[in-house]
Amino acid sequence: MAKKTLIIEPGGGLGNRLLTISSAYQLAKDCGITDIRLLWRNNNECGCDYEDVLSGLPLETRIKTMHFGKDSYRALLKKGKFFSVLNKFIHMLFYRGFRIWSKTVQLPTYQNMSGDEQKALRKWVLEHRRKYIYIEAYYSFYGTLDMSGISFNREIVSRCEDYRKKIGVYDAMHIRRTDNVEAIANSPTELFYDKIEELNNKKIYVATDDSEILGDLMTKYPDRIYSEANSTVSRMSSEGMRFALYEMLILSGAETLYASYGSTFTVIANAIGHNKMIIVSK
Repeated sequence: MAKKTLIIEPGGGLGNRLLTISSAYQLAKDCGITDIRLLWRNNNECGCDYEDVLSGLPLETRIKTMHFGKDSYRALLKKGKFFSVLNKFIHMLFYRGFRIWSKTVQLPTYQNMSGDEQKALRKWVLEHRRKYIYIEAYYSFYGTLDMSGISFNREIVSRCEDYRKKIGVYDAMHIRRTDNVEAIANSPTELFYDKIEELNNKKIYVATDDSEILGDLMTKYPDRIYSEANSTVSRMSSEGMRFALYEMLILSGAETLYASYGSTFTVIANAIGHNKMIIVSK
């Protein structure tokens, strides 16, 4: 088999990207591909560079962070940034052209592939005549979730380890609200309150995107509820994504992780820490 290059472009937020990365490296290993390139988009879904959150991958990889600007063409024109419009257009033109030339495979969004589909994908990669295999995905598409070969930003890991030593033994909850309709419908907030009562005096770290819920819990259980959140952070910023990783690593260190239904964030945390995970749902 001629030497191939696997180009992987993970999309979505940090959790979705980690799912895609895990799948891509398992596919590469099964197909004997050692030349791997990762295209990382710093955009509104995950507003950070690769180095802000990651430091190592399972196989030697060439990494390129792509900056196309987070403002739309219309927003740039309204601001009078005509040079930025031209710059974005040129970069996007080359990017789109390369995707067309390399025949990008866009895998289903938020959909695990069946065993037969995975076999078909592997067969296609092995038989593909072109040198470049370009896959864009937003979710787990091959193999089983494996975070063992992925290492994270060392400064964030060190900071998390210090915090975990300080807090001691704890459980954790991820209460996912805002735009996650499935989580809100299937894991209503009152179930988390009931679970806290059930756990008696145990320390609980709470990660949530709802500041009102967090504030209420810390008021009701000041000696039991822990959180590192001190302000609202956006996933459109490097600061926001670094904090998201920090909380993900804290969740991974809990004895038991209580998750919202459909939360990729807690699935990744569980895969990192191999702790017990319970989905709080109806």
